[in-house]
Amino acid sequence: MPCRGVRGATTATENSVEAILAATRELLQALVAANGLQVEDLASAIFTVTPDLDAAYPARAARELGWNHVPLLGSLEIASPEGLPRTIRILIHWNTERPPYAIRHIYLHDAIKLRPDLGNEFTPPEPAAETASDGAPKMNGASSLGGLAVVAYQGEPGANSQEAIYQHLGTQVTTLACRSFDDVFAAVEEDKATLGLLPVENSTAGSINSAYDLLLDHDLRVVGEVKFRVRHCLLAVPGIHAEEIVRVKSHPQALAQCDRYLRTRGWEPVPAYDTAGAARQLAEHPEPGTAVIASALAGQTYGLETLDAGIEDSIDNTTRFFLLGREEPAPAKRNKTSIVFATLHTPGALYSVLGELASRGINLTKIESRPRRNRPWHYVFYVDLEGHWQDSGVNRALMGLLTRTAFLKLLGSYPAAE
Repeated sequence: MPCRGVRGATTATENSVEAILAATRELLQALVAANGLQVEDLASAIFTVTPDLDAAYPARAARELGWNHVPLLGSLEIASPEGLPRTIRILIHWNTERPPYAIRHIYLHDAIKLRPDLGNEFTPPEPAAETASDGAPKMNGASSLGGLAVVAYQGEPGANSQEAIYQHLGTQVTTLACRSFDDVFAAVEEDKATLGLLPVENSTAGSINSAYDLLLDHDLRVVGEVKFRVRHCLLAVPGIHAEEIVRVKSHPQALAQCDRYLRTRGWEPVPAYDTAGAARQLAEHPEPGTAVIASALAGQTYGLETLDAGIEDSIDNTTRFFLLGREEPAPAKRNKTSIVFATLHTPGALYSVLGELASRGINLTKIESRPRRNRPWHYVFYVDLEGHWQDSGVNRALMGLLTRTAFLKLLGSYPAAE
């Protein structure tokens, strides 16, 4: 089992036993809550403090929390003129199969200045969700991106979508596996989930048309954007060798993203409804000469061996997801807005719409047309643009589009992914 490092830091209000113990306890409890740490899986922990604090007490706080069998090391840092005062740091060595990107490092109070890239201070989980009469969790208004969330995704445990959720929101969230994209929308609409994760395009295979059609059919808002670097693995039951493979099963998108890899080996691609589902089925019902394409997490989940990793054709293979919810997030520093519209069936109609946006200096990051299902040979256009609908320029442009389109729907304004 690999040993992962979990890092954290905080600051004490003063150099006293009580202040140091209180600050360290808060940090340790936050790390436990964010990562689901089990004391029996901890190999060791190293505490360091700045010279203006007593180095004897952080480890004592761990012992008081029951870390009795864990080797603890406490030390004093060398003074630095630019160092943050009254700072407590910890490095935990954790025996876990969890991938590095799914580990959450915690920096509290002034220590967030040491790692501003990790976002705001840790927020303790909200109280457990109540249970409705139908057995579904009631979210107690927890539809914001903070707190304890339930996030629905299409696929089975171990799917790339589940990994994307952990990457974006942390492993403290609860994930809800759904059979189809329709079920993801239904889970949020029926309050079985706080948020839904919907893949909308891949850098290699292009847009996922069924996902865009559902955005038009439903009234959930796009509340966030996630970009996930997809790394595919070739998985097989233990004992199978690559030269024995005849066919490879996976979701059509995954097969498309590994098309060159499969063709050069002469293996038959066989579509399956889900990457992780294909892995589960192979583990439960082994087939001679059969392998699957899925994530490393799926391999770990279902006990399959990794015959090859990183088999995607593009080294930049990235899937873009929308986070779906009911409540609109507050504007961020960088925002995107997604809309869908249909033009009047007249010459220059699309030119007029795009001119309205161009005249406002609004940059488009995506435009794609889809057939309008109830009107043959008419099209709807999906557009992503920079800015928030509350920005004056974007707001005026959207008002202008109302007079230049047959219909216009705002899918949402949301923080842009880095």
